[in-house]
Amino acid sequence: MRSYRITRITILPVLLLASLALALPLASHAATGNRNSTPGPPIVSTGAVGHVSGTSAALEGSIDPRTLATTYHFQYGPTAAYGAQTTPAIVPATAGSARVKISQTATGFLPGYHYRLVASNEKGQTLGKDRTYTPKITKKKKSAFELPKSFEPTVLGGTFILSGTLTGAGNANRSIVLQASPFPYRTPFANVGGPIATGATGAFSFRVAKLSTSTKFRVATVGALPVYSLVLTEQVTVRVTLKVRSTSRKGLVRLYGTVTPAEVGAHVFFQLEGTAKRPKAEKEKLDKPKKPGTSEKAAEKSEKPTFSSKFSTVVKRATRTISRFSAVVNIIDAGAYRAFVEVPPGPVASGHSQSIQLHAAPKKKSKKKKG
Repeated sequence: MRSYRITRITILPVLLLASLALALPLASHAATGNRNSTPGPPIVSTGAVGHVSGTSAALEGSIDPRTLATTYHFQYGPTAAYGAQTTPAIVPATAGSARVKISQTATGFLPGYHYRLVASNEKGQTLGKDRTYTPKITKKKKSAFELPKSFEPTVLGGTFILSGTLTGAGNANRSIVLQASPFPYRTPFANVGGPIATGATGAFSFRVAKLSTSTKFRVATVGALPVYSLVLTEQVTVRVTLKVRSTSRKGLVRLYGTVTPAEVGAHVFFQLEGTAKRPKAEKEKLDKPKKPGTSEKAAEKSEKPTFSSKFSTVVKRATRTISRFSAVVNIIDAGAYRAFVEVPPGPVASGHSQSIQLHAAPKKKSKKKKG
């Protein structure tokens, strides 16, 4: 009996300590798991950059609203001072204390730009971590399709022509199809018209009439295991007209025209065509003997015209589809002028009119003083 009592006294304290040790971690875990269910400033995380197209990008992140209605936006710009932001949006209180993934489109967003997510509710504001956008450089895969490296932009409503060659064995009389994804390039590629057959050498040509928005294109073979070309982006520019007429004021002319679609408030620059002046060292380099076939390319490059802005104005409303511009100017430098209309990034890009020849205004004769 005596030994039994000693054993009982020893075991009870051990069991009590073990129970306390198990209870403490459980209580700690419960407190940690419920910490975000208490109303407070939102918890934010700045994410990656996705869906990049030109100067448009989707900025991503996540927010824990802490059970409160929370507003958020992204700040972005060339430095950590930012300077631009997306339109504010709301995370509803129904999100509770769960993290919600969000995404907003930023325009005028360039490589090297800083950005961060900012969220606020009635308990305060939280600034996300500053991040810098550095695009990944990937090597281009070799394609079975040979396509031009670049295209001239298509004027709104014009016809886009894509010509190329299917290479490799069995490229003759092969069934292929043109596929497209219009701006903002987030819809899956879809066939444009029906398939066509390649020629005896694998050559082909597609025509897309009345192109109305900038579009990404690719070519694919028809079959169970299709082969795709590289993706090409064709920019569609605003349609601009330019005309000139004399005015009642001597030496002044009126430059006027239209912009389609209507781009009210856009800047119009009247530009004079010229030839780029190349440094002496660069001219000597172009004059040196070259490999066969390279002289014509070098000549084209050296003769590429440049344009300098001489006057400017803004576009004004005319109708729902067309806007107008007009300016009275004094032409000092004669030459070929065009109207260049600058528009923000969107379904159509900036564009220019055909050039028109303008003559310089006659110089006033100075009166000689008598005596």
